[in-house]
Amino acid sequence: MELVFVRHAQRDYENCGDRDPADSDLTEKGEYQCIALGQKLKDIPIDAFLTSSLLRSFKTAAGVCSAKPDKPRLEICPELIECGCTPGYYGCSEEYLRQYYSNARMCDTKLYSGDRYDFACQTTEENLIRAQKILDYLRGRFTFGQRVAVFTHHGTIEHLIPVALGIDKERLDLVFDDTSLSVIEYRRDGRTILRCLNR
Repeated sequence: MELVFVRHAQRDYENCGDRDPADSDLTEKGEYQCIALGQKLKDIPIDAFLTSSLLRSFKTAAGVCSAKPDKPRLEICPELIECGCTPGYYGCSEEYLRQYYSNARMCDTKLYSGDRYDFACQTTEENLIRAQKILDYLRGRFTFGQRVAVFTHHGTIEHLIPVALGIDKERLDLVFDDTSLSVIEYRRDGRTILRCLNR
């Protein structure tokens, strides 16, 4: 099974429109990066697409899904938002995001937590717990032979990878370019492999 973690395209730090200050849009270059990434991944089989509910991540995922001939469903998962977002802010609504890609829906089940989104993502400890819960959900839902694309953020990926590998976060010094791919491969023999592709 492969989990493909994709960092969003280049963000515009000044452009948040009517959204929370943590929820920036993409730059013009970022919009082109989405198109280029979509072309690179167009013919690669992917079984499911999940994205953060922050606009920059959603638009990156939408660029890839739009390039696919079958226009696959894109699942919106607020639990994938960036570390350190404004407390209580869980991203854009499904209705708001669907203006950018119509075949998008909120994930059928919450990746974790109760009836409402009440997870924290402020401290390193909270983010490591969140990463473990996200990985538990993905490994429980998907199985060997499947490839899942997860569009999220630098701070989220830098917690997901060490948790997936079972090593201390401080042992890794990871840097992710815009639209970089980090692949976690779970093998039947119990090994976990990390592959990274920047640019």
